[in-house]
Amino acid sequence: MENKFLIFGILALVFVAGCTYSDSNSNKQPTPEQDRLIPPSDESGQQTTGEIKEFTITESNFRLNPETITVNKGDTVRITVVSDEGTHNLFIEEYNERTSTLSTGNSDVIEFIADTKGTFDIWCEIGNHRAQGMEGTLIVQ
Repeated sequence: MENKFLIFGILALVFVAGCTYSDSNSNKQPTPEQDRLIPPSDESGQQTTGEIKEFTITESNFRLNPETITVNKGDTVRITVVSDEGTHNLFIEEYNERTSTLSTGNSDVIEFIADTKGTFDIWCEIGNHRAQGMEGTLIVQ
């Protein structure tokens, strides 16, 4: 009879300890490593990649190099724009993002989340530079 009470007491203790451990872990915030394992969702609930995509676009008279950049929806896009020759800026139509006006040898960085799929124009807004060929494309897949 004593063994039954002893076994029952041990089982009750294990049960209470297990419930307490479970409750104490249910309120913990995920660590940054755990957070990265679950991709963020867009407004429709679809999983997005959430990667950081970095590019350098060099501007010269009168072209962008590269002319096309491609990212996935949900990516953070970081573009370093370098004026290699002349005075320029860079404008990204859909995202209403632009660099400052850059003279030769200067650079600026723009960063945004590519939250809309499509093909969007990018160009230099200075004077008639766009008409002279300083334009390109941002593709968000």
